[in-house]
Amino acid sequence: MPQPKTPATVYGKRLRSARLAKGWTQADLAKRIGMVDTVSGATRVSRYETGAHDPDPATAEALAKALGLPLAYFHATSDVLAEIILVVSRLPVAKQKEALERLKELAARGAER
Repeated sequence: MPQPKTPATVYGKRLRSARLAKGWTQADLAKRIGMVDTVSGATRVSRYETGAHDPDPATAEALAKALGLPLAYFHATSDVLAEIILVVSRLPVAKQKEALERLKELAARGAER
């Protein structure tokens, strides 16, 4: 059995990781975002994961929603920023605002050094 191609992009790596964390196949994910033909849908998901194609904005949003993750997580430029996005997104809005204020304070103190 051939090995799946390694994701070539950060987006693809995070998409595959999130899908596998749910225990879903590429066809499962395709079906969950409304791709009726799961065979061609699985091919499209594979292409997104390997970086051969980028999903259009609506599809990217649907993928993120199906996986229960914020879209920004998939596009964060570093793993640390991606983790911050995940942590903050799991907080209620009031706590998100509090976290933002604390991060601003931390950034201001860091700029002073």
